[in-house]
Amino acid sequence: MFLFHLAVVVSFIGLLVILICTGWWVYVRISPFHIAVNRIPGPKNFPFIGNAFEIAGGLEDLLCILQEKWPQKFGGIYRFFIGTHCYVPVSSPEIMEIILSSQKTIDKGLSYDQLVPWLGQGLLISSGDLWRSRRKMLTPAFHFSILNSFIEVFNEQSRILCGILDDVCASFAERKAEIDVYPYLTKCSLDIICEAAMGTKINAQTEDSDYVNAIYRIGHLLVEQFQNPFMRNPTIFSFTALGKEHDQLLKTLHGFTENVIHNRREILNQKINNESDQVETGIKNRLPLLDLLLRASNDGKVLSSQDIRNEIDTFMFEGHDTTSSLLGWFLYSMAANPDYQEKVWNELQSTFGDSERDFKQEDISNLKYFECCIKETLRIYPSVPGFERTVVEDIQLGEYLVPAGCTLGFLVFAAHRNPKYFPDPLVFNPERFFPDETIGRHPYAYVPFSAGPRNCIGQRFALLESKTVLSTLLRRFKFEIAPSAKPPILSNQLTLKSMNGINLLVSRR
Repeated sequence: MFLFHLAVVVSFIGLLVILICTGWWVYVRISPFHIAVNRIPGPKNFPFIGNAFEIAGGLEDLLCILQEKWPQKFGGIYRFFIGTHCYVPVSSPEIMEIILSSQKTIDKGLSYDQLVPWLGQGLLISSGDLWRSRRKMLTPAFHFSILNSFIEVFNEQSRILCGILDDVCASFAERKAEIDVYPYLTKCSLDIICEAAMGTKINAQTEDSDYVNAIYRIGHLLVEQFQNPFMRNPTIFSFTALGKEHDQLLKTLHGFTENVIHNRREILNQKINNESDQVETGIKNRLPLLDLLLRASNDGKVLSSQDIRNEIDTFMFEGHDTTSSLLGWFLYSMAANPDYQEKVWNELQSTFGDSERDFKQEDISNLKYFECCIKETLRIYPSVPGFERTVVEDIQLGEYLVPAGCTLGFLVFAAHRNPKYFPDPLVFNPERFFPDETIGRHPYAYVPFSAGPRNCIGQRFALLESKTVLSTLLRRFKFEIAPSAKPPILSNQLTLKSMNGINLLVSRR
């Protein structure tokens, strides 16, 4: 009798599954939404699951499938599903221009929801009128004169980094150390952005810090969450060990930022004079982003304390992770291409000689080849290999209609490696960015900082910081590929990182 009832239950469940799948099959063939998206080429998908199994591998597999395998198979625009949600990734410069130049398609995609508990509705995530007002408010913080005032911070932290690498090299008999350079670069970037954004020092390079450790860990944790579709549900996530660790990390991160904001507010309320301000921030007239936000807050009427925290947390996240990625991949590119490294070093020698003087804004005009190498690094290894936008109203992209409700993905990594615009795309060749070579190239074939109204507000800051740090390092050290080192395993971990580090031989020149 028991077996009979069990057979009936199993048969009922099987019938129910068949009916549901049949209903879904009928629905996707008559639904205007699915009729439209299924005209876009893409991989076959299963009911309710979509293509989740195909992209459920490791991070390196995810990057390969989304940015190499599927673009090569389906072209500059394709579609896939995670569950029932449709993603439409694009790598065609012509299509990217239509979207990125639009004032309508500016809302970020679903994946950014994972960042909301940490960053709130800061500049990275906010949309609509809120985003427009914040962008207008924050733009003055990146004015040329203010950026120039932070070069002293860039130089100071670069010198500290050089001192640390000197000590590491000195501990080896040949004064040549094989190290993973990425953690050193990340701590340097953290020190820089913390002083620039908050006007305070965290000494990440020289001291252990709960805040620094939390920044490291939360990035990895968010990637782990993204890989698991079930973890993206906030309720399910909150009950997992990962979710509980996430909450503890947020307490550390938010607590630190709130404490800095409180202290900074007290300083401004004391109406300190310029000389005192010079002692506090390091340079007279330097304006940390936090000071600008506090002065604009008008006692909470314009910006609440949480609004200010959201923007500071956003700049701490964006300002260190993307720059660290560029610094690490640039050094790897120089090590892998020693002839180009020597050309850059010779250019630096002609500008700085044998002196160890600080980098200055005026030096940039003399470092043309160096700048081309930075651009080529960002082409092959874009710090942000992809990003998303939500389609809030139907949009025509070439021959395809993308209906509202889809998520558009921008495959920067794939676009930058398109042989149509960059012949031999895997070859590091800085001459691609010589003025004569860029004539006629589609302006959206190279978008390391995005483009259009929602481009990266901090790109000039990032480039000035990178030029300062990298020129300081290359004048003092030589970087080589270690004989035993394995090639980096590329992965999208919010930014483009190597899963096995960036291991280089470092020696004093």
